[in-house]
Amino acid sequence: MVTLSQALLIALDHHQAGRVAEAEDIYRRILGADPEYADAMQLLGVLAAQTGQVESAVRRLRLAVALRPDSAGGWSNLAGAEQSAGAVEPAVRLYGHALRLMPELADAHASRSAALRRLGRHDAALAAAGQALVLAPDHAAALVNRAAVLLSQGDSQAAECCARRSLRLNGRSAVAHATLAAALAAQRRWTDAEAAARESLMADRNFGEAWEVLGAVLAKLGRFPESLDAFADAARQRPGPSLWAARGTALIAMARPDEAAADFERALAERPQDAGLHWNLGFARLMAGDYAGGWPEFDWRRHDSRAEPPWRRFSQPTWQGEALEGRTILLYAEQGLGDTLQFLRYVPLVAARGGRVVLEVQPSLLPLMAGMAGMAGMAGPAQVIARGDPLPPFDLECPLMSLPRAFATVVDDVPATVPYLRADPARVALWRERLAAAKGLRVGLVWAGNPRFPGDDQRSPRLAGLRGLLDVPGCRFYGMQMGPGHADLAEAAMPGNFTDLAPEIADFADTAAIMANLDLVVSSCTGPAHLAGALGLPLWVALPFSADWRWMAGRDDSPWYPTARLFRQPAPGDWRSVAGRMAAELAALVQRFKPSP
Repeated sequence: MVTLSQALLIALDHHQAGRVAEAEDIYRRILGADPEYADAMQLLGVLAAQTGQVESAVRRLRLAVALRPDSAGGWSNLAGAEQSAGAVEPAVRLYGHALRLMPELADAHASRSAALRRLGRHDAALAAAGQALVLAPDHAAALVNRAAVLLSQGDSQAAECCARRSLRLNGRSAVAHATLAAALAAQRRWTDAEAAARESLMADRNFGEAWEVLGAVLAKLGRFPESLDAFADAARQRPGPSLWAARGTALIAMARPDEAAADFERALAERPQDAGLHWNLGFARLMAGDYAGGWPEFDWRRHDSRAEPPWRRFSQPTWQGEALEGRTILLYAEQGLGDTLQFLRYVPLVAARGGRVVLEVQPSLLPLMAGMAGMAGMAGPAQVIARGDPLPPFDLECPLMSLPRAFATVVDDVPATVPYLRADPARVALWRERLAAAKGLRVGLVWAGNPRFPGDDQRSPRLAGLRGLLDVPGCRFYGMQMGPGHADLAEAAMPGNFTDLAPEIADFADTAAIMANLDLVVSSCTGPAHLAGALGLPLWVALPFSADWRWMAGRDDSPWYPTARLFRQPAPGDWRSVAGRMAAELAALVQRFKPSP
């Protein structure tokens, strides 16, 4: 006759071989003979957890640890079931209890790492994964959990290495493949990320996280219907704030900001203190033209602890738009050059509130600032300093990009009087002489932004994307492209109607003076576009399918720059159509500019 211990071994053999029904039947028979057989109760609970019967698993594993309270494995299994049920904080405590009973239990350290990561306790999660790997260097789950934590901390390359190590140990791990996909996506390696996500789904078609990653990647690849299908599969498997946040980001890429905002709002209902989600919601609302609802959310960017470089912190209070009554206020640039140029328009409005304005800008913009004083009959800043210079005493602070909120700006009352910057007259005269011999319509050309900006590869057409414009007769083109994008010229045979001015440009004040002598500026979404708009000059902006929030959605004009026209991609990556429309409009413009016979 088979003893209960022998029966348990037979059941365990079925269990490990995947013969679930046979294992469950024997476990139940054992418990029928001895309801207090702790090992059978625990293994039946583990089986329930593995087959998705979470409530049953928790109930049976609680009974198992009640029957054998000194079982570290039992407590660890209970922690895992509670974690699967969404009780993450209790799971962390249960893992801790298991490890007090058996500190060398690598599985518990590894699983505790995953739970801590879900709670946002990344340093502790990394330490727990590290402890598991000290005990078991080839612990595949610990490696993938470490990869996930590293990814949360922004180290996607180290995350990729850990995920690949885990896969070498367990090549069928859906979790490891999905984590690798997310790490590759963070490096913008979209094709590789798609392949890894699909490997994950080959291992487990019901793995919601893999569908979620795949949906995000397909959106980046511009395959929008497939992306939405993947998110629908993710929603069937694992609905929750992570999914809604990812789908919201994908909907932004699809230029559907209202739907994106709805997803971000849904995610925030469960994660109300997530600064990144608030920032994304602000982005979506602003893109949709909901400025009243967008600015407060956009201000959450200052609470994002993951920002690089970190947001500046001052002891002085942030200005909210009240009368200044003689106090000194520090206004300062915080992000890119284009952002600074766009929001300098508010500086005279702040000064008009009765205070003394100290303006801090990027050093490269300092030569331009003399052209801001006295614009539109209003006072400029009392003092202009470069970022990095010592700060004078001040009573209040406000970053430039928070000024629209302080002034309660909505789309219909954007302070859009231009110019609010002027080029240096002496430099304008020098460049007028330099360009005097040119015949035809004078067009400035900028084709690339800062490559360190996330998504610059999508927003910058590069020289090849706008090359078709140079075939329009009757124009003289001037290249004003600075920075890494200037290297495009080395690989291109340029026509005789093109002159590269970059080697002669010393700073932004030179760029402004050149623009003042042109008939038109054509630019990608980058700093010179904002400079031309601030100078009140004719401006055409080449925009990607889903443009930055400041250009909104579905418009060919801008409330920020009344002299601007926007040329949007009809589909992701389609710069040929943008250049074609621009070329046709440019040819018509040449005809209007031709002198009468």
